[in-house]
Amino acid sequence: MSRDPSVIDVQAEIAHWQAHHAQEQMGVGKLSVLSPVVKLACDVYLQAPRSSQAQRLDMFRDRLQTHFLPPGSQPALERLAADCWRRLGAPT
Repeated sequence: MSRDPSVIDVQAEIAHWQAHHAQEQMGVGKLSVLSPVVKLACDVYLQAPRSSQAQRLDMFRDRLQTHFLPPGSQPALERLAADCWRRLGAPT
């Protein structure tokens, strides 16, 4: 069941993933990369909560192009976004 996008607490999502990052290596690299990626994933979810995983991923990739990314980090960032969407209850 999807959460109502109007009640998503983006700061709580960031805090969740920061705590998760502190416990294990998520492949994201620096913690400074994590916050903007979680915000971006939440934004995509808010824009299209009932979209398919593939549609959300396309939107995420389009928006990710405007951000500076560490080399080779895109697969890990896409996994983080997908994990975030699962946590938000998005359909897969």
